[in-house]
Amino acid sequence: MFLRCFVVVISLMFVASGYGEVLEPIRQQFEIYHRLPGEIEILGTDDTKEIDKVLQRTEIKRLIVRKELDKALTERKPNKNLPSPLFAEDYGAPFLHYVAIERAFANRSLQQNKPDDVIPSIQYAYRLANELSESGSLELRTIATHIRLQMVETAQLLVLHPFCRREHHEQLHKIFEGQINHRTIDAVIWARYREEGKQFFANIAQRGLDKMVSPRRLKELAGNPIFHEYEKMAVERVAYDQSVFLRVSEVVIESCEQPFFKRQSVLRQLDNGLREQRGTATEPVLAILLLREVSPAMRLFAQERSGLEIVYLALSASLGNRNRSKMINFLTGNEYEIRLITDGVMCTYEGNIKPFYVPHR
Repeated sequence: MFLRCFVVVISLMFVASGYGEVLEPIRQQFEIYHRLPGEIEILGTDDTKEIDKVLQRTEIKRLIVRKELDKALTERKPNKNLPSPLFAEDYGAPFLHYVAIERAFANRSLQQNKPDDVIPSIQYAYRLANELSESGSLELRTIATHIRLQMVETAQLLVLHPFCRREHHEQLHKIFEGQINHRTIDAVIWARYREEGKQFFANIAQRGLDKMVSPRRLKELAGNPIFHEYEKMAVERVAYDQSVFLRVSEVVIESCEQPFFKRQSVLRQLDNGLREQRGTATEPVLAILLLREVSPAMRLFAQERSGLEIVYLALSASLGNRNRSKMINFLTGNEYEIRLITDGVMCTYEGNIKPFYVPHR
């Protein structure tokens, strides 16, 4: 009976949380479209005819999202009614679909020699990423990271286009400068996640597990014998899980005093500590679900920061400003390398697969 209750959670997946007044109307625009079979796959192909069909079908939706993001700049409201941390994976797909549409629109604009139309696509995608980053949800913050890194690829296509002009470099420089200067520091990201986790456990006490965990998580939990103890000792086990979550979260937040490349030993200790508790009689099942993505998420956020900085530094150098070219890479601890070559500027760092290249204009 207890497990069957999980099946009814679809209609109850949105619980009071930190941040959604802006996000929810945006999400609704692509809630149905992202479920259409093969649509995102089509956007990743070279089938111009089919891509045009998708862009035509979603044009009004795309423009509505842009209007919502414009409103968000002047009507700052606290978001609400976001999903719980263990439900967010069912919430974020429409945002990725919208960005896939913007990227396809930008690529199509370049094919039509309209580079002016690419800048707004990058701007609006980053506005959405900023909204998602305000959430305490690790899933939504991760989606924001993927969006930012995807739009770096779009920016590279723009600066390589033969019709790209210096003014486009200046516009891009302003966009990436804003992303860097207004970046949410890691300690704040994890402090928000800790608060999201506290709310999650508080809601379990009020609403029960069946309203706080997604069907996908249900299948995972049902395969864990320890989880069935929650049927018998729900209140006690949840209290213990919360204590573990809060204790580990404090260590995570403290680790943010150091750049990512200096946190490795702390993160390894945390991962090993959680791993040792798995399969034991006192396994903090829900705490582990909330904490197991901390290390990979930290690395991903450091990669995001590096990806944005590499673009910013390359554009700065191309515009004649190299006063920040000695920045230390947050991910590796090494300096970025600016190369002034015959026909442009290239910025890279050790281990980076794709340096950012800006031709002279």
